[in-house]
Amino acid sequence: MSLQFKLPDIGEGIAEGEVVKWLVSEGQRVEEHQPVVEVMTDKATVEIPAPAAGVVLRRHAKEGDVVPVGSVLFELETAAAPSRAQPAAAGASEASRPARATAAAAAKPAAREAKPRPAAATATAEPPRGRAPSSAASPASAGRLEFKLPDIGEGVAEGEIVKWLVQVGDTVAEHQAVLEVMTDKATVEIPSPAAGRIAEQRVKAGEVAPVGTVLFVLELAGGAAPAAAQRPEPDRPQPEAERTEAAKHADAPAASAAREGNGRVLAVPSARRVARELGIDLGQISGSGRNGVIRRSDVEDFAKQRETPPAAESGARARGAAPAALARASGETRAPFRGVRRKIAEAMVRSKQTAPHFTVVEELDVTELVKVRESAKVMAAESGVKLTYMPFIMKAVASGLARYPELNSKLDEAAQEIVTYAQINLGIATDTTQGLIVPVIRDVQSKGLLQLAKELVDLADRTRAGKFTPEELKGSTFSITNAGNIGGTLATPIINYPDAGILGVHRIAKRPGVVEAPGGDRIEVRHYMNLSISVDHRIVDGATAVRFLVHIKRLLETPGLLAL
Repeated sequence: MSLQFKLPDIGEGIAEGEVVKWLVSEGQRVEEHQPVVEVMTDKATVEIPAPAAGVVLRRHAKEGDVVPVGSVLFELETAAAPSRAQPAAAGASEASRPARATAAAAAKPAAREAKPRPAAATATAEPPRGRAPSSAASPASAGRLEFKLPDIGEGVAEGEIVKWLVQVGDTVAEHQAVLEVMTDKATVEIPSPAAGRIAEQRVKAGEVAPVGTVLFVLELAGGAAPAAAQRPEPDRPQPEAERTEAAKHADAPAASAAREGNGRVLAVPSARRVARELGIDLGQISGSGRNGVIRRSDVEDFAKQRETPPAAESGARARGAAPAALARASGETRAPFRGVRRKIAEAMVRSKQTAPHFTVVEELDVTELVKVRESAKVMAAESGVKLTYMPFIMKAVASGLARYPELNSKLDEAAQEIVTYAQINLGIATDTTQGLIVPVIRDVQSKGLLQLAKELVDLADRTRAGKFTPEELKGSTFSITNAGNIGGTLATPIINYPDAGILGVHRIAKRPGVVEAPGGDRIEVRHYMNLSISVDHRIVDGATAVRFLVHIKRLLETPGLLAL
């Protein structure tokens, strides 16, 4: 049997995707979950996996093509169709659409919502009518299907259930958001693979579910689902608080909200969450995003424009406020410790508990570097490149790592071996609304200043926008963290484990300094900067770390030496 694999709509406000790279050829056999194609949306780049084992019959798009949601990406020839003794399984599987979540962008209440959410992509395998694809949903019994947390092929082994958006017994429409799941890369709303009734919830909010865990059981439409259980909006359930609030504003002028063919309002997840919290009907809002997609700011602006409740009503609401609201009024706030922030915490604890840290600090007179950079950035601008101090520092670090390879290494604890790398791949700690993320620039030793500057700007911009690929976060051999543009004169950075070391770059400040001259010492206004390096003291001695810093000091204080 052949399956048509489509780029699906998963409720993230994504209308299209660009085919970046095909990972397989026509006629090639693939295994279930094997990556087939890379697709880039305006939020992230994801590898789309095969929904089942089979042979790729045809690729329906070329690299560089922009394909709308619902377009067929490829056709897959799988094993023979199931026998007639398996009609329930076929029907259940046909309805299923596994969710694939990535990088990015990600949000959590308070801390989480401040982050951009990387895109999530749903892999939809839809065969000709009456044939069943393989998917994350599997049959439980006649007319029922089990929806599993799928293997998304991004190094994600589990997901945390953030919030159930429906309850057992609720009737849901196809594509209606059922629950929010957070991985260490993104938070996504998982849609229902078909119309039906939620028969079971197998996991609770706050639980961590491994890939393959059944999240919920759906009784397919056409069964015993009562009509009274239908929700007023097809895109999500409407909580009691929202129905009450919406009723109060029923006379508000209706806006021309963008909708899909099934009537579902187009909105990004953060906008849906804020609308739920504020009791706002998304159908009343005009979206400012592409194709009329409603953004979070649209919801917030709409909320500000609503009539302020009278003082008496406000007092009544305050008297009846929930404990959580009273806690907020007293100045206390609480946010779940989840997602990227929790993963960062786990990584920091692992690094400090595993690698005994040793930190060395060196002061640099970078007056000449400031002059050279001022001249060089003019030439760089002529090539459309923004030149900062980081490329100079990266080149100096690469030179130091080549001279002291102990720092360009890691300890393989399982094999009890020290692994020294031939390449120099620098992880650059980047401050984002998701937290501190460390993308990697590879082969620094073989690149010039302008090429490094160009890659730095591109990678930093995409990282902050949640458009990095998983591969860009892997394979660092040494790391650099730079908070100098923010402030601070000194820090002791935590190693990006399992790297052997990390360099801390601090702000450049002007102050008086003693300059040696033939006619005698004199005092001048100079530019000074501190560098600090933390190393894994199991495999790097303190003396080596000092020599490494002294070498970098020499290069950056006399930047012409970098040409060597």
